[in-house]
Amino acid sequence: MNRQQFVLLADFDNIASAHSMRVLLEASGLEARVHGDFSAEIGSVDRATLLVRSGDLELAQKIVTEVPAASEILIPEWICDCGQTVDEGFQVCWSCGQSCPDETT
Repeated sequence: MNRQQFVLLADFDNIASAHSMRVLLEASGLEARVHGDFSAEIGSVDRATLLVRSGDLELAQKIVTEVPAASEILIPEWICDCGQTVDEGFQVCWSCGQSCPDETT
C-alpha cells in the first residue's frame, strides 16, 4: 500500500478542469485527487486543487507539461507585452503572436 502524502500539483478556477487533469494523470497510472471549495449558497465549486502522491510529483509535472491538452488547462489568462489580454488556455497572443511567458505557466 502506498503511504506517501498527497501534495499540490496545480490550482484551478473550476472543478471541471481539475477533473480533466486528474483523468489524464490516472490514465498515465498515477493516483490523483481533486479538492474543491464549495459555495454553500449556490452549490458550486469556486476553486479546485489537484493533488498527487509526493513520489509522483515530478512525473506528474512532466506529464502536464508535455501533453498539449494538459498544458493548455494550466495556462491562466495572461496579459501580453503588447497589452492584449489572452484567454485562459492559450499559449500565443491572438494579436501579435508572442508566446506566453514561462512564469505564467
